Amino acid sequence: MPAYNVFIEKKAYKQLEKLEEGARNRITEALHTLRDEGFSIKLDIKKLRGYRTHYRIRVGKYRILFELQAEKTIIIYAILPRETAY
Repeated sequence: MPAYNVFIEKKAYKQLEKLEEGARNRITEALHTLRDEGFSIKLDIKKLRGYRTHYRIRVGKYRILFELQAEKTIIIYAILPRETAY
């Protein structure tokens, strides 16, 4: 049973598809860990300042931006290089 239901918005999915294969694989693995283990120590998760329910996961030079919603639901809304993520 997954710890969280993880949904990827269409925009974030397109951003993921544009990445080179190695980065895409690492990000996909991080999303699987998030789904199965939740806020695991394996992931570099930080809360975004100024938001109540927004977080980021660092995967190399990329950032996965997501929102935590009720009923253990996570919405991935952006996958961007660090320079443009914030």
